Amino acid sequence: MPEPDLSNGTEFGIHEDGLRYIWAGYNIFILLSSVLGDSTILIASIWYRGFRLHRIIVVIIQHIALCDLLVSLLVVFPRVVSLLGNTWVLGSAWKYVGAYSIYYLNAVSLFLIACMTSSKLFLLKFPIQSRSLSPLRGHLLCVTTWVLCLVPVITVIAVDKDDVVFDHRVYDCRIMFSAGIWRKVKPVLVGLYTLIPLVLVVVTTAALLVIARRFARRGGDSLRWQGILTTILVAAVYCLSILPYIIYTFIGYSGAKFADDPHSFFRTHYNRVVKSFI
Repeated sequence: MPEPDLSNGTEFGIHEDGLRYIWAGYNIFILLSSVLGDSTILIASIWYRGFRLHRIIVVIIQHIALCDLLVSLLVVFPRVVSLLGNTWVLGSAWKYVGAYSIYYLNAVSLFLIACMTSSKLFLLKFPIQSRSLSPLRGHLLCVTTWVLCLVPVITVIAVDKDDVVFDHRVYDCRIMFSAGIWRKVKPVLVGLYTLIPLVLVVVTTAALLVIARRFARRGGDSLRWQGILTTILVAAVYCLSILPYIIYTFIGYSGAKFADDPHSFFRTHYNRVVKSFI
């Protein structure tokens, strides 16, 4: 069975203008709220030092905000333009930027969340050793994360850098993974860059919840409680935001018949919902 041409707007695009403009408006809201929120976090933490949290946690939050800001500018903005124009109008260069940005920044954000929850747990379990943790070490940890997450991108470029299309179902550019080698390589990359950090986030967040409960019973300084609560809330919101994607991925690999149909509700409408969260 030949692969469908997902760039065919007649076959896969949103034909009702009203629905398309509603979807564009929703993405504009995401774009504006993200740019405003992330910019506020960066300005408040860098210039005004407005966060009463451990300095390494503040550094990681800054990198998370920067990553989210890049997603808004490199992924959500092109999606808005494509929805309004009902086609890809930003040129071939930006098509590659958008496709690789989605793939790269999703991995970076997940690893940064894992770094944040793990670092907070380390601070609570080893308070004496954590005194040596400086903002510089926090930046080195985050920069290492940004660099390590380049591995999947480099792998894609090495296999087939031109395997990119504009998907009219979600009005995003995506990597197709058409080469046969991806049947073996992609599960490994998914395990290393999605499953392992996600499990780490869940486990460390659960441990923080246990510590927070004990801390609340004993009573303690509000600064430490604020740090625990902030870390848990950020991790929880992130986990909830990627839950639709996890469900989408699991069903996609399950072999269900409707998951193989590119025109199905699952591959079109639900896929659009998933893309708006990541």
